[in-house]
Amino acid sequence: MCGVCVWTRLVAAGIYFALLGSASAVANPSVPITGGADVSGHTYTWQIQNGGVSPIVEVRFPHYRGGLFFPPPGWSNDCTALVHVGAKDEPGVCTARAAAPADGIAPGQSVAFSMQIAPAGAKRGPGEVTVRFADGSETRVAGVELPQQEGLGDKYVSLIALGAVFVIFVAVQAVRKRRQGVFTRADEGRAAGTESR
Repeated sequence: MCGVCVWTRLVAAGIYFALLGSASAVANPSVPITGGADVSGHTYTWQIQNGGVSPIVEVRFPHYRGGLFFPPPGWSNDCTALVHVGAKDEPGVCTARAAAPADGIAPGQSVAFSMQIAPAGAKRGPGEVTVRFADGSETRVAGVELPQQEGLGDKYVSLIALGAVFVIFVAVQAVRKRRQGVFTRADEGRAAGTESR
């Protein structure tokens, strides 16, 4: 009798964990986002596919130096820190929202979003896009190519390299002068020794 109880508990636990696994898959659906910058680096285009069971109704793209954002038809957009005269030069976020769940990205469908940027000071890099569904759940998609702010190392790499070349040049010249000074003193010593004979 006990062997049957053990098997019943094992089967029940297996069913529980299988249901828990499928529930977590539904709670955190797959949302593939492909694309990124074009060859010029001025335009980013992303294709978002809905792998969930609820329509996607909001997408948030972090950006740096974004100028124009183009969501799909029927979606509104709200962007912070867009490039224009008098604006602060800082990272921002472009948020696209569907007017209604019927205007969102239906399960299994994909839609394109695009952004034009002023590339001076921006670099391409992997970032995280936030996607919200009509049922209120959210997921974060990492590894999406986004326009990002250059770090100090990126910004000043050519200046640092030029400075390093200058330091090496000065060091080489100092070593040469020191060697020439040693040889000159040795030659003067030999010449003085020859004259004294």
